[in-house]
Amino acid sequence: MKKEFQKIRETLSRLDKIQTSHIESFDTDLMPDLERQLIERKEEFSKLKKSVSRFITNTELNSDTDTESIIVFIERINTLLGQNKVLEAKVKAHREGLRESMKKISRGKQVIGSYGSPFSVSNRPRAINLTN
Repeated sequence: MKKEFQKIRETLSRLDKIQTSHIESFDTDLMPDLERQLIERKEEFSKLKKSVSRFITNTELNSDTDTESIIVFIERINTLLGQNKVLEAKVKAHREGLRESMKKISRGKQVIGSYGSPFSVSNRPRAINLTN
């Protein structure tokens, strides 16, 4: 049973470190790799799920220490859920910022295109006759 506790504890620690680094990446990186971050979190979460499932199927709560350990795990999981909400808000803000930047770039392209003379495009020869 201690082995299952240790695996859960290690996985929770890794998830905490991963989510903390992903949250910090929005402050330090210009363009965080959201896809890579999502894959990393999914892998660790699946490991956590497997460890908890194994723990539940292999053990029965026999002592107060088991109950206390589970309470600690639940508190850590709630902390991870809070981090997940912060991460979700940062991703939404990042996407919105990208969306606004794309709109500005689109407007800029339209403005630059309108600077050209309307006659310069339509008065160009379409074909050149080289025969005399």
